[in-house]
Amino acid sequence: MSVDLHIESHLGCKVSDKKIISKIEGEAKLKIYGDKKIEFVEIEFWQYRGIEEYLKNRHFLDALVINPRICGICGHSHLLATVLAIESAIDAKITQKAKILREITTLLEIVENHIKWFYITLVPCVIKDKKYIFKAVKFSSKISKAIALVAGQYPHNSYMIPGGVTCDLTNLEIFKLKELIKQIYDEYIKEIMNEDLISKDLALFFENVPKDIGKGVNKFLVLGNQAFFKSNGNLQGVSEEKSTSLSKNALYNNEFYEVGPLARGILNNEKIKKIYEKYQDSIYTRVVARVYEPLVILSYLLEKIDEIDMCERSFLKPKIKNAKATIAIEAPRGSLIHSIEIEDEKIKNYNIIVPTQFNLSSSTKEKPSPAQASLIGEDKKYAEVLFKCFDICAVCMTH
Repeated sequence: MSVDLHIESHLGCKVSDKKIISKIEGEAKLKIYGDKKIEFVEIEFWQYRGIEEYLKNRHFLDALVINPRICGICGHSHLLATVLAIESAIDAKITQKAKILREITTLLEIVENHIKWFYITLVPCVIKDKKYIFKAVKFSSKISKAIALVAGQYPHNSYMIPGGVTCDLTNLEIFKLKELIKQIYDEYIKEIMNEDLISKDLALFFENVPKDIGKGVNKFLVLGNQAFFKSNGNLQGVSEEKSTSLSKNALYNNEFYEVGPLARGILNNEKIKKIYEKYQDSIYTRVVARVYEPLVILSYLLEKIDEIDMCERSFLKPKIKNAKATIAIEAPRGSLIHSIEIEDEKIKNYNIIVPTQFNLSSSTKEKPSPAQASLIGEDKKYAEVLFKCFDICAVCMTH
């Protein structure tokens, strides 16, 4: 989706210039203070949709249809978070087969997101060549075909339900799925990045951008435990506070932490740890972590798909009861939290905390969020690329 990000540059309290930046997920406004160097930046998300309020007093299964529509690019993640919250509340069980099928779709969504982000959002900041957009479309098309074998319609799928999934793949469909994932993996190594983290496109990008700029808060958080992701925190430490706009800031133990591929890579991948040792949490480490993560995911899926037991059931009918639960998963942009309270089969309360709330919070100069910290002290000409390196999703932010 191509939308607008408005940037206002302030000298003292006066607006010295304005420019529009396209291609982020949703709309946001940056207020930049300073002349050539950025002294401080405020981040505003001024839209509000009220989905959490809209969910109240509806049947709990309605959330499976409504929540994937929070975002057009991470709908599978919101669906998984919704169904896991419900299952955790009512203590529902699922088979290993259903779990793997869910992993396939949600992890492929992460791969697709990262490719689109790099070639449609980030690269155009410094390289004006439309061929990169076509590369993203090429990969996205194959990934969508793979996802469709499990999830059916696109976007806003509703194939995950409490107790499992609605699909029951044949051996031929499993074979097609594996072949597609193998093709995507091989083409990714050939055209985007290989296992040694060598990437021609990435190298060309960083001919125009210093590798050591954009350092954030240097604190990292992973809350989801699905697939191969490992958590280093607990949900009890998460809190929300009012921001300068309609969105809310998300904190962990009253501090700002960065979530997403960089956090996941530093905690779980030796190759990313090695780059981090040299460049710390700069734009270079942040971008490399996101571009490399699809290879880790695709490699994992090629092994996992062989574990599917066709004799297992896809769905186990759960029993419904009054209960509440809070869960976290790892979505494309980082840790995603869904909380639900069910009473008489209706939603009494629902709360969602999205990754962008952690990364793009708007706080003070003394206590900046990861995105704010990455901009402070840097040349204003890098404001756009530094902001976008966090893979902003203002649509999720304004849920």
